[in-house]
Amino acid sequence: MKFAFAFVLIALFAVITISQAMPHPEEAAAAPANNDASANAKIELKLSPEELAALEAMGGRKINWGKVFSIAVKVIPILLG
Repeated sequence: MKFAFAFVLIALFAVITISQAMPHPEEAAAAPANNDASANAKIELKLSPEELAALEAMGGRKINWGKVFSIAVKVIPILLG
C-alpha cells in the first residue's frame, strides 16, 4: 500500500508521455517547399453543434483535467489515510 501513490504517479507520467509522443495530423503532412502560397493557406469549416460534438468525441486527445483532479482529490486522502 505504501507504493500505491508512487505507482499512480508513474502510471500518470507514462500516459501523458505516450499521448504526447503520438504524431499530430498537422505534422504528418509536410508543406511543399516550392509553393509558399499553399504553405500559408487556411481552411475554414462551419460545423453544426452536432458535428462539432461528434468531432470532439472522435478526437481522443482532450483531457478533462477538472475530472482528473476531482478524482485525485478524492483518492489521495484514501491512499494517505
